[in-house]
Amino acid sequence: MVRIQVGGHPIDFMVDTGAELSVVTQPVAPLSGKETTIVGATGNQTHRPFCGPRRCRLGGHEVIHEFLYLPDCPVPLMGRDLLAKMGAQISFSTDGSAQLKLTEPPSPLIMALAVKREEEWRLYSSPSEMGTIPPELETKYPLVWAEGNPPGLAKCHAPVLIDLKPGAQPVKLRQYSIPREARLGIQVHLDRLLQHGLLIKCQSPWNTPLLPVKKPGTQDYRPVQDLRAINEATVTLHPSIPNPYTLLGLIPSTAEWFTCLDLKDAFFLPPGGTCQSALVCF
Repeated sequence: MVRIQVGGHPIDFMVDTGAELSVVTQPVAPLSGKETTIVGATGNQTHRPFCGPRRCRLGGHEVIHEFLYLPDCPVPLMGRDLLAKMGAQISFSTDGSAQLKLTEPPSPLIMALAVKREEEWRLYSSPSEMGTIPPELETKYPLVWAEGNPPGLAKCHAPVLIDLKPGAQPVKLRQYSIPREARLGIQVHLDRLLQHGLLIKCQSPWNTPLLPVKKPGTQDYRPVQDLRAINEATVTLHPSIPNPYTLLGLIPSTAEWFTCLDLKDAFFLPPGGTCQSALVCF
């Protein structure tokens, strides 16, 4: 006999390897509505119900099990279904005695994951939550989202003013030779900026080359302007760079929606005066 905690109550069961299903003689839970057909010793078939699932504990093992309810059975039976769930092993000695052993319960697995602090937020976001604009926000603020809206100049940004060093002369550098694939790759982006008015065709005594930069893992090329010669001819600006951790600390705890801004076209967004725009021609 073994004593099993069924739903928090101890019940003595007789181990019966010949019984396919485990049996209780008193209902340990409300009947679940499931039934099975059993065949008695005389060959008669009857339908008997199952009790609802209950948590069972034995020797450090814990499983959820449904017992067959047989009120006319002499004693509760621990059948092969519950023995298999518990991982039981029955061994016999030469003197005819039997011993029931349970395998060691699996130890909990502890994992440690090291991530950068700035990437920690990804642990709390599922893929389905990322990159999706809620319909109510998309309707309420239709001009905010890049999806469905063409790029444009920053209307509320003050014009960028660039001062030349005393005696500075216009710099005119020829375009470097670049592969045809790279030239066609950056042309796609230049045509898009021209279409939306971020670039305009003009004549200027200043000219600096473009460098095609291939985006890793893709066949896409991004145009990057070589402004080193312009930097040498203009007065250096020293903008204050905010601490990103300070900015993140300013986010209130009640904030629920966040977005990621792609700044690859930000160079073309702030407006510049007529003279300043002529400096960055290519």
